Amino acid sequence: MTPVFDAHVHCFPPLSEDTGDMQARMAETQHHIRFAGATDIRRTRDNAPIGEPVLVGDGDGISWLPDVDFRIGRYGRVEFTINGEDYYYQLFTPSLWDNSCPADYMITQMDYAGVDRALLQSDRMYGKLDDYLADCIRQYPDRLVALAQVDEWRGGSPDQLERVRRQIEDYGFSGLYFSTSGFFHCDFEFGVNDPSLEPLWELIGELGVPVHWSSASKRRPQMEVYFSELEDFDRWAKAHPGISSVLTHGLENLRIDVNVPNRYHVPPQILRLLNNPGWSIELMLHKMSFDDEFPPYTPGIKDVVRTLVSEVGAEKLIWGSDMPSCEEVVTYKQSMVLFKTRCDFLTQNERDGILGGNLERLYPL
Repeated sequence: MTPVFDAHVHCFPPLSEDTGDMQARMAETQHHIRFAGATDIRRTRDNAPIGEPVLVGDGDGISWLPDVDFRIGRYGRVEFTINGEDYYYQLFTPSLWDNSCPADYMITQMDYAGVDRALLQSDRMYGKLDDYLADCIRQYPDRLVALAQVDEWRGGSPDQLERVRRQIEDYGFSGLYFSTSGFFHCDFEFGVNDPSLEPLWELIGELGVPVHWSSASKRRPQMEVYFSELEDFDRWAKAHPGISSVLTHGLENLRIDVNVPNRYHVPPQILRLLNNPGWSIELMLHKMSFDDEFPPYTPGIKDVVRTLVSEVGAEKLIWGSDMPSCEEVVTYKQSMVLFKTRCDFLTQNERDGILGGNLERLYPL
């Protein structure tokens, strides 16, 4: 029987705990929400939505980060202060009262939703979690798979190479998570194809593990930057054809601009990227149509899946939930509805592959 295998979950200690990188992590988390809509940020004293984007800043790197005393709150919130006035942003649902998601909690969620295995993505926003995630997979070796973390902007340096090797060879991690958001720390002076990163790719090739890529630099103009990063990934793929890769999150264009005409289409940059051998795409389309009343029933979402199946094949498609953040828009169970019951053009084998079988080929038990 094909397992249900989630390509995108997170486990993390309380975000207010310093895991050795608190200042850098707060800066990157603040940058992560810089484009939050005016109705997503609220004034603490009266819960009123503010009328302007106050975290954007004058530039796109850490040198231009607004000084707002950004900090971790409780009940899923991050908080900050401008001119003596406190504001908050709901990063997770209020059920995460201490902003943590331990392995036991994730396994309980998986059991309830009927998920057999899950891949722990390792974004720095959640902390420097090498040891923490190693403990998670030691507790649940048949249920959880972990991706290694690297400081992307210095990924080719000896200490980072040693760190990645340790996570893979000693801790039992199974792949690498690489996000363009890391280049925020060097003001986006370079990207994934910089020669300084070549030692990292040589190491990944030697270790024989996949890379999971996130286009998450949060720069202006957002849509143009996203397409440019997809083209960067394509150039990288052609230069490193032996390394299996997954584009995480999948189709960020769907949520960057919800008012663009023909919103629910697949950009040619994604199709070109996925036509490289060994490349797949994680689909968490429920979060890409966050603004709809019930995303799995958004009409255009089915068209996106149909196009991908037709142009690159169902075997390159991988479901991911983004638990626990998933619950901002749907329950864990509902994040599978699109592929379980909605796409009537999928065969049962294709449904099984998207919901777990395709990822199982990358990470067999």
